[in-house]
This record gives sequence, C-alpha cells and structure tokens, in this order.
Amino acid sequence: MSTQYKPTLEEVRQLADRGNLIPIYRELPADLETPVSVYLKLRASTGGPSFLLESVEKGEQVGRYSFIGVHAPMTVTAWGNQVTIGGAGGAVLERQQGNPFDLVKDLLAGRQAVKVPGLPTLAGGVVGYFAYDMVRFIERLPETASRDLDVADMMLLFSDNLVVFDHVRHRLLVVANMRMEDDLRASYADAVARIEKIVGDLRQPLTPPETRECSSDAPWRSNFSQAGHEENVRVAKEYIAAGDIFQVVLSQRLSRETEAEPFTIYRALRMLNPSPYMYFLDFEGVAGNGKEPIRVIGSSPEMHVRLEEGIAYLHPIAGTRWRGATP
Repeated sequence: MSTQYKPTLEEVRQLADRGNLIPIYRELPADLETPVSVYLKLRASTGGPSFLLESVEKGEQVGRYSFIGVHAPMTVTAWGNQVTIGGAGGAVLERQQGNPFDLVKDLLAGRQAVKVPGLPTLAGGVVGYFAYDMVRFIERLPETASRDLDVADMMLLFSDNLVVFDHVRHRLLVVANMRMEDDLRASYADAVARIEKIVGDLRQPLTPPETRECSSDAPWRSNFSQAGHEENVRVAKEYIAAGDIFQVVLSQRLSRETEAEPFTIYRALRMLNPSPYMYFLDFEGVAGNGKEPIRVIGSSPEMHVRLEEGIAYLHPIAGTRWRGATP
C-alpha cells in the first residue's frame, strides 16, 4: 500500500490495542481550493446530509482549520423520547423510545477513536444540534411551550469521512476512519478507497451554484407581539426582584418565506458576519426528519463548552466572570 496514506497499515497494526476506530488520511495541496469550493464539489457528488464548519478569529484572522463532512453512515434523530437511528440514504435502521442522551452515550461507547499525529482534534465524529427542549432529559421542568415547528429536538450525523482544510499549511487532509476488524488489510483498503473517491470528486470542475432572484417583499413574522414582549419583560423583572433568577434571555423568533438557496444564505452570512464559530448543517435525507429538510445556519462569537483531555472549558461572553479552580 502506498505510503501517501498515513498511518501505514503496519502502523495501524501497532495502534490496534488503543481503540477500534483509526483515521487514515492523505494530504493534498489546497492552494487552488477554498472551503466553499470543496464543500460544493463533495455535496454535488454525494448528496444527502453534510456540514461545513469554519472559523474567523476576532473578525479578521481565519482560524487554522475548516471541516467538511459529506458522508454519514449513521444518523440519530429525536422527537421527544422517540429516537430514530438512520443509515445511508435515509434508511431507518432502528426506532427506540427513551432518553436520547443515553442512546447517544451507548453509541459513542462503541466508537473508541485513536488519536493520530498530524490530524486536528476533529478527525471524524458526531456533528449536529440539540434543541433547547432537550434540557428536559437533564432536569425536571414544566412543559409550558407548545411544539409549533416541524423540527426535531436532536439531529446528529455520525461522520466517518472528513476533509480538513488547513489554512496555515495550505493543505487538505482527506480523512476516512477505519474500523478495527478481524481483517485489517480489508478495512484499510476500504478506508483508502473512500479517500480516493473524495480525491476524485475534488478533481472535478466546480459547477457554480444556482442563482435565484429573491423578493425582499415577504413580511417578517414574530412569535409574539410587542405587548407580549413588554409583558415578558415585566414578569422577568419581578422574578429578578424576588431573587428567583438573576439573568434571562427573552428570545424572539423572526421568520419569513424565502426562495434563496440555503447555502447561498450561509455564504452571505460568512461575508457579512465572519465569526469564530460558523456552521452550515444540511440534514437533507436524514431518517426521522420532518416534512421538510432542515438546514442549520449560524455564525456565533462564542464557544459554549469544550471537553479536552478530561477538562471542561466554558467561555461564555455575557453575564459571567472568572471563578476559582475549586468547585
């Protein structure tokens, strides 16, 4: 097997006792590509669910890595305690009822990833979202809100193939995670074949995305009125005065109809508001999805939480201050 793939098959054998999932990768020059062009090429070839994660520090410096994932051999979707495990092509593999977090923990327990030198922390794994209502599986809270959106409470993509865009060294790392099975040579060959499929897709010419004329006349709709918002402010102030709360976010949802292609919206957002955490998540074709495919688009200045080497890091921006090392 060519040494352009790392780690080599012999090195994989030496890593076999450290876990059951090892990322194999090939390095390519990236001076003729951008994260957007890579994403569009791969999405056009594979279809189905995909994601793009990017970062711009302090609004002006591009973060070192961008991550593109276009193949999810397994997905997990939850509507309350109704959980659907999906496979490639939107196939339903299993339906369960229970705490979605417990199910995800069980699935992750079967994925013991091995760290490989030369790759960033994210070299495959789980990408998706948890809705706010998932907190009810952690704390006992009253259910006062009604479900008025056809959106799942949780959608996760288990990604085994990944393209990492290294902006510092101007290179692409094409990653395919291999399962540590009895026939290591066959598993390694399968990972290499998946890498070469992606490399072939990247060599194809880029088809420019569709451009649509979009009307700006569609009205914006709020989920509550001005009077309702003012009443919420009054009640929140009473809770603060009573000592029940010290901080509250009175969220308002604005919505409107649009003919804009979802990824075009993301491209506009990344130009208008470059941020440390930019993301485009496309859940098209995921088993257990609602009537319409869900795309999650965002640009956030802050990290909520990161767990690394057994240490949790929280970096919220507003309403917080440093605390000591003791609990």
